[in-house]
Amino acid sequence: MNLPALQAGFSALVGYVSKGLQRGTRKRPAYLSDPAADGFLATDKIIWVLRVADGQVAYASPTVEEIYGRSPELFYAHPELWLESIAPADREQARAVIASIEQEPRQTLRLRINRQDGSPCWIEYSAQLIAGIDEHDSHIKLAGTDITTRHHLEVALARSNRALRAIHDCEDVIAEATEENALLQGICRVVTATGYRMAWAGILENDGAITPVGVTQEHKNYFDALKTPLQAGGTGTSAIAKALATRRPAVANYFASDMSPTPWREEAMRCGFYSKLVLPMADGDTMIGVFNVYASEPDAFDAQEVALLVSLAQRVTVQLRSHRDRTGRQAAEAALRLRERAIECSANAVIISSAQAPDFAIEYVNPAFERITGYAATEVIGRNSVFLLGNDLGQSGLHEIRSALLEKREGKAVLRNYRKDGSLFWNDLYVAPVKDDDGRTTHFVAAMSDITPMKQYETTLHRLASHDVLTGLPNRALLQDRLENAIAFSSRNGHSVWVVLVDLDRFKFVNDTMGHQAGDALLKIVSDRLQASVRESDTVARLGGDEFVLVLPECGDGPSGYPSDVIDRIMETITQPLKIQGSDFFLSCSVGIAVYPNDGDDAASLIAHADVAMYRSKELGRNTFQFYTPAMNDQALERLRIEGELRHAVELNELILHYQPQVDLQSGAIVGVEALVRWNHPILGMVQPGSFISLAEETGLIIPLGAWVLRTACEQAKAWHEMGFTNLRMAVNLSARQFTQSSLLESIKSTLEETGLAPRFLEIELTESSVMTDIERNILTLRDLKSLGIQLSVDDFGTGHSSLAYLKRFPIDTLKIDRSFVRDIAINRDDASIVSSIISLAHHLKLNVIAEGVETQSQMDILRAQQCDEMQGYFFCKPLPADQIETLLREQHVAALA
Repeated sequence: MNLPALQAGFSALVGYVSKGLQRGTRKRPAYLSDPAADGFLATDKIIWVLRVADGQVAYASPTVEEIYGRSPELFYAHPELWLESIAPADREQARAVIASIEQEPRQTLRLRINRQDGSPCWIEYSAQLIAGIDEHDSHIKLAGTDITTRHHLEVALARSNRALRAIHDCEDVIAEATEENALLQGICRVVTATGYRMAWAGILENDGAITPVGVTQEHKNYFDALKTPLQAGGTGTSAIAKALATRRPAVANYFASDMSPTPWREEAMRCGFYSKLVLPMADGDTMIGVFNVYASEPDAFDAQEVALLVSLAQRVTVQLRSHRDRTGRQAAEAALRLRERAIECSANAVIISSAQAPDFAIEYVNPAFERITGYAATEVIGRNSVFLLGNDLGQSGLHEIRSALLEKREGKAVLRNYRKDGSLFWNDLYVAPVKDDDGRTTHFVAAMSDITPMKQYETTLHRLASHDVLTGLPNRALLQDRLENAIAFSSRNGHSVWVVLVDLDRFKFVNDTMGHQAGDALLKIVSDRLQASVRESDTVARLGGDEFVLVLPECGDGPSGYPSDVIDRIMETITQPLKIQGSDFFLSCSVGIAVYPNDGDDAASLIAHADVAMYRSKELGRNTFQFYTPAMNDQALERLRIEGELRHAVELNELILHYQPQVDLQSGAIVGVEALVRWNHPILGMVQPGSFISLAEETGLIIPLGAWVLRTACEQAKAWHEMGFTNLRMAVNLSARQFTQSSLLESIKSTLEETGLAPRFLEIELTESSVMTDIERNILTLRDLKSLGIQLSVDDFGTGHSSLAYLKRFPIDTLKIDRSFVRDIAINRDDASIVSSIISLAHHLKLNVIAEGVETQSQMDILRAQQCDEMQGYFFCKPLPADQIETLLREQHVAALA
């Protein structure tokens, strides 16, 4: 990353955050006004920015809500919530990092987080000091990654290793103990030393009582509380009673959730016992006692660890019997068989090799070795295990293993090994020497754990951190890195870099109509097409949603320096038809282009400026591309201002309706009006719909705006009916986004009921393009609307891709001929023929026809001659406020038709 850009980004961020706090707000810096700060924070990681002085949250990234289950705004509103979300045991660690960050500016910490739903997760944070102007202005940035799964894998592996160490270390005790008490006390001491909270053995007496052995003074109160249950043979302690009854291990993994008010449980919690494992010690049909192991963490004992400790308990049981048996030889043979059986049943591979250098020849491998490596025992006996390394002999962990063998000590390393079929697996290898009675090392025992799944998970985590999960494309973080590298290379070689931001037009419509599964399939197809349309050296990344960014290095300076057909090819590849869930879709895209170095010298600025240019493409009607110009920034800011004011226009009563009459061409009577929304802006004056309807569609404001238009128009129509204009029809436009709303039917029905307007006097106008997308579903929607008794019309007819086969299936009443055909009807024979054909087609389908945009006498005469039913346009009347329409209705002015 460019260091000056990094410093500038952080300085900008801290400055904005500080100003926001002084004003009593926590609003993040404006995206366009400070692209450096925004670009730096644009990452998929969990980002926090805290004030060093008091630990207050100055910034929380949007990813916080996904991991913590709480929105960033909630953390801003409750400053103590950040620390309270951390598990109590980890809070001091977090405080210590904040307190010491100015002395140690870069630190790493791992925290357990309690989500809002109570579930835990583990986050690994990288902490970095953001120095301020003075000591009170410093901040700390925390960038975190969710490592919950890795944490669980590490814990499971650590627990298995803990059990393996206990088994290994107990062998010395077993070999040296000369009597029963010394054996049990030594075993308990060693097991505790390997990482367990406590261990003790309970010997079952002839009267059924249990006598504890291996008890320390530290836990005397706990055993005093257990005295009565142990004298009763474990009655009252569910785990001991279960182990004795079933002769199987009994696990109590959640002491804290056991709410029974027993004295021993209360003492257990005081001693820090949160999990317990009871292992029966049985010799054939004879129950000798129980071996108890405690852990200081909840849910401590998984199946693998239990299996290993079972083998230890069995080993101790055999040794106890050997001490009790006069024929110690028989006990030793039984122990040997048990040990061999435990090794043979182990899930981990075990190798026994000679300690004779340099060959260290293999003398034994267990079945798990054969399963993991694919080699049979007969193929490896007598060989050095180096064959498992293949040709991969330069691994750093090999030095530790070789040193351990030469020094005859324990050793541990993670190695890349290779199976018989050549496939790679990761080996967590542990080697230990075996000594004879004279203390000489005669053999080595090696335990191999196949940790390939954990390594694969780590690889997956790394890929997820840099690639989009859905499409596999580079994500925002990798895009940032690629773009910075392209800029650095181009600055040295004098080339330009193009940043092309592609936004799919009307993608939300696909999601709303076909569901997110179809939308995901579409995004995958588009990502493949984009990659195929550029060079291998170019980068195609997905920012999120339906936005893609292409980095095209080594381009010329400005628009003329790169072949124009490249951008055309990118756009054309998206417009190719595609089939999703059996339906054909035709997409287009809006493209914005920013060029390095003219439009910015850092990644954040270039992406921000490409985004501004893309929005300019949308404003120009979509399906086009625009190069960034500085003037676009002003336009973008104006657009943001208009969007904010539009959100309040309804509640501030700034919206009004004008109505354009629809006139019967034969009688000259006004038979209906079309409701057209206007925005009476307090500063700009009367704003025409072309200036804000597309913005309302894009932002979703069209839903509340459309609902207001529908209700207001119905109320006005009802008022005119009550004045005596009883046959007047009210036409209301419905946007494509409104048409896909699941609540549309209920909304129209309730509006009619509440306003009292008879359904037959309401005409809903739909554009031809909106009804021709997902036709089968739209036919069902139209039928539902028609069932309400309202009139339906298709607006702008002739501009879309209507099929006659579908048109006759639509339950519509009216076709509205688009003004583009009416405009030249008197001078262009083709347009006149098209209009004549549309009228003829509509009449054959028993549909009413309205011509839009009639502005001259000749246009009206031709339409009347072609038997068009109705017209609307400036020749008769422009859209007027309700009071002027009322006057017109009263006068029924028909001079224009004379």
